[in-house]
Amino acid sequence: VVDTALDMPNDTQPTARVVGIPLSRPAEVNLVTLQAGRMPEPGTRGEAVLNLKFAGETGVGVGDTLTLRTGGQKTAIKVVGIGSTPEYFYPLRAAGEIPTPGDFAVFFMDQELVGGMFGRVGAANDVAVLLEPGADVDDAIDEVERILDPYFVIDSVKRADQPSNFGLTSELEQNRIMADFLPPLVLLISSLSLFIALSRLVQSQRGEIGLMKALGYTDAQVLGHYLMFSVLIALMGSMLGIALGQWAAGGEVQLYVDMLGVPFMSVHVYPKVMLNAVLMSTAACVAAGFVPAWAAVRIPPAKAMHSDPNLAVKGGGRIPLVERLFGWAMPRSFTFRIPLRNLFRARRRTLYTIVGIAFSMVLTVATWSMFDAFDFLIDRVFTQTERWDVLAAFEDRFGTERVNEVEAWKGVRGVEPALLVPAEMRANGETSDGMITAMTPSAGFHGFDVTAGGDAADALRAGRLVMAESVARKLGVGVGDTVRVETPYTDKVASYEVGALSDESLGGPVFASADVGRELMGTGKYTYNVIYLYVDPQRADEIRRDLYDLPGATQVQVKADFVETMNYYLEFTYTFGGIMLAFGFAMAAAVIYNTFTANIHERTREIATMRTIGEDNGRLAAMVTIENVFLALAAVPLGVWLGVEASKAMFSSFSTEAYSFKVVIYPTSVAWITGANLVVLLLSEIPPVRRIFRLDLAEATKVME
Repeated sequence: VVDTALDMPNDTQPTARVVGIPLSRPAEVNLVTLQAGRMPEPGTRGEAVLNLKFAGETGVGVGDTLTLRTGGQKTAIKVVGIGSTPEYFYPLRAAGEIPTPGDFAVFFMDQELVGGMFGRVGAANDVAVLLEPGADVDDAIDEVERILDPYFVIDSVKRADQPSNFGLTSELEQNRIMADFLPPLVLLISSLSLFIALSRLVQSQRGEIGLMKALGYTDAQVLGHYLMFSVLIALMGSMLGIALGQWAAGGEVQLYVDMLGVPFMSVHVYPKVMLNAVLMSTAACVAAGFVPAWAAVRIPPAKAMHSDPNLAVKGGGRIPLVERLFGWAMPRSFTFRIPLRNLFRARRRTLYTIVGIAFSMVLTVATWSMFDAFDFLIDRVFTQTERWDVLAAFEDRFGTERVNEVEAWKGVRGVEPALLVPAEMRANGETSDGMITAMTPSAGFHGFDVTAGGDAADALRAGRLVMAESVARKLGVGVGDTVRVETPYTDKVASYEVGALSDESLGGPVFASADVGRELMGTGKYTYNVIYLYVDPQRADEIRRDLYDLPGATQVQVKADFVETMNYYLEFTYTFGGIMLAFGFAMAAAVIYNTFTANIHERTREIATMRTIGEDNGRLAAMVTIENVFLALAAVPLGVWLGVEASKAMFSSFSTEAYSFKVVIYPTSVAWITGANLVVLLLSEIPPVRRIFRLDLAEATKVME
C-alpha cells in the first residue's frame, strides 16, 4: 500500500493510494466488488480498478487514463474497472479525517507490479487478517506482531478503528443519536401544545361538563370523552406521519448514497418501526391529555355551571408592578396599557402561552445553533488553530536540507518542519493510540487553546507534552501527570509529564518538542516527515505541484482549497438542517396558532363586550397583537435557553475522539430567530383576529350563571 499523488485533467492533485492485490491467486480478504468494467489482467502494466466514490465524484469512468506520480516519475494508469473493497467501502486516509469530494483516490492493481513501480519488488507493508469466529482479537494481534516483529511493525489496527469502518460507523451513530433525540423533542413540543389546547377546551366547556354530569354521565365516561380527543389526534397524525416519513426516508437514504459513494441502496417498509411510532405518539398524546381530562372529571356539576373563577380579574384590578415602576416611560394609550395589564390579569393563560411559545422555539434554536456551531468550527480550525497555508507529508524522513530547499522557492514566505510519530500512550490502565507531533517549540503552524497548565511553548521547551483534552480524558490524566509512551522505532518505553491541555476541535493531537521526537525515534539527529508552509496565495497551486515532485511526497494540501471543499461538503448538512428549520417553524406556527386561538376563544365575551360599547375592530386587533408580542418577547429568553440546553445534549452525544463540537449561538442568530418567530406569530394570529371581526355580539355576550 503506497500513497502518492495523482494528476487530474482539471489540474488538481488529489492523494492516490495504490493498493496491491494478488491477481495470480484468489484473494481471501478484502475482495474487490466490481460495479463496472473488469479486473486488471495479471502481469499487464498500467491497469487498475478505481474506487467507486472517487469515480462518482470526479466523473472518471472505465477506459479513462490517469497519471500517477511514482518516485518522481509520471506513470499512465488506465482505469479498467470501478469497484470497492470492505476496507475502502467509505474511503478515508485516517480515522477521524473529514472527507472532501474528489480528494482521495484508491487504485487496486497487481501486487507484483506495484512493488516494481515503487522500487519494492516482492515487498509488503500491509497485512489484513481475517479471524475465526470467537477468536480473541487482542491475542491474535499479539501473535501477529510477534511473527512480524523482525519486519518493524508500525501499527496494528482493529476493525473498529479501521478508518473506513470508523468513519461509516461514526456517521451511522450520529444518525442514531439524531433519531433518538428528535422524536422525543418533537413529541414533547406536540404534547405540550395538546395539553394547552385540551386544558383550554375543558375550561371553555365547563358548562357542558356540568350538564353532562347532571344528566347522569359517569366520571369514566367524561374522562373517556376528553381522552378520545388525544387518541384520535394521535392516530390521524401517526397515519400522516408514516406516509410522509417513509417518503422522506427514501430521499434521505439517496442523499447518503450519493454522499458516501455506497454501491447499493435498499429502502424497506419496517412494520415494527411504524408500530413503535404509533404507540409512542399515542402514549405521548394520551399522557398530555390525561391531566386536562382528569380536571374535567373533578369539576363538581354545580361549580361547573358557573364561569371559571380563574379567569376573573386578579388583585381587584390593581395596576401591575411593572407598570407602576416603569409607567412613566410607557405610552399612555390604553391600546398599549390594556394588553400589558391583561398579562397579569389572567396569569395562568399568560403562563400557558409563554411556555407554549418557548417550547415551539426549541427545535428552531437547536437547528440554528447547529449552523452556528459548524461556522464556528470552520473559523476556529482553519483560522485560529491551523495557521499554515500548505501542508506536505512525506513517506520517508528527511533532514534540514529539504527544509532549506523548499524555503528558497519563489512565493514561500516560511517553512516549519515537524515529525509525526505513531505512538501508544498509557496511563491509569488506559491506552490511546495516535500521533505525536514533534515540533520546534516556537513554531506557529498550530494555535493552542490552553485550558489547563502554562504556555504551550514553555511546556514543549521543558520536554513536556501538550495534549488534547479528549486524549487526556481517555487516559484519565491532567497537568503534572505522567504518561508512558511507546513507539515502534525503539524498544525503550519513555515517560513524559503532561505540561498543558489544549481544547482541540478536530482529532486528538498530542504535541512534543523536536528533542522528544528524537528520543521517540531512537536517533541522534533531527528528522522530519511533514512541512508546513506559509505562501503567497497566488502561487499556492504552483507550490503544490512542486512539492509533489519531491521524492516520497504522499499528500499535499492547500488549506484554502480544503476550506472550499469543506463548505461544499457541508451543503448536505445545511440541506438537512434547512429541512429541520422549516419543520421547526411549521411546528412553532401550529403551537402559536393553537395557543392564540384558545386565547381568543376564552375572551370571546369580553371582546364582544368591548365591540358592543363602541370599540372599533382596528384597535381591538392592535391590542391583541401587542399582547401577543409581549408574550412572545417574554418567551424568547426561555425558548433560547431550552434550545441551547437541547443543543448541548445533542452535541455532547456527537462529540468523539475525532470531533469535538461546541454549542454556539451568535447574538445575530438570536435576533433572527426572534424576528422569524414574531413573523410566525403575526401570521398565526390572522385567523383568530378575523374571528373577532365576525363575532355575533348578541350571542357572545350571553352569560351562563
